[in-house]
Amino acid sequence: MNTQQINTFIVKKEEKSITMERSFSAPLDPVWAAWTEADILCKWWAPAPWTCVIKSLDFREGGRWHYAMQSPEGERHWSYFHYETIRPKTFYAGRDGFCDEKGVPNEGRPSAKWENRFSEGAGKTIVHITISFSTAEEVEQILKMGFKEGMQQDFRQLDELLAALKH
Repeated sequence: MNTQQINTFIVKKEEKSITMERSFSAPLDPVWAAWTEADILCKWWAPAPWTCVIKSLDFREGGRWHYAMQSPEGERHWSYFHYETIRPKTFYAGRDGFCDEKGVPNEGRPSAKWENRFSEGAGKTIVHITISFSTAEEVEQILKMGFKEGMQQDFRQLDELLAALKH
């Protein structure tokens, strides 16, 4: 059995995309739940010491996730995710972006299309994410905001959460 962890982060500015692939030492069901259920998602989706505050999460095609990343001092950065396509336990896609507390998109900040694929095998679940932007400048902007480092920390937090769920 291959126990090596998959952890890739590939930026293709010319294609205006970021691709991430990450394996988790857990079955598909808890990994899918961690990405789609508010009470679990909010436990790992913000790089510590920041926390995730979910205003609403309607996980269905046409539904929306509206949340903020909150600093220890209470500063909030609001975002949204519009769910466009959902194939239970294998795939979901949609559009994300920055917004205000009321959910009004901030057109001056990057927005992207996410495609998240989930597969299970050899005692682990692999999540493959493709994020597509409108411009190479948006890719650069999101990277300057610490996206790579934030996602890597989020994934470590998800690893810890999944390990704790086993016990």
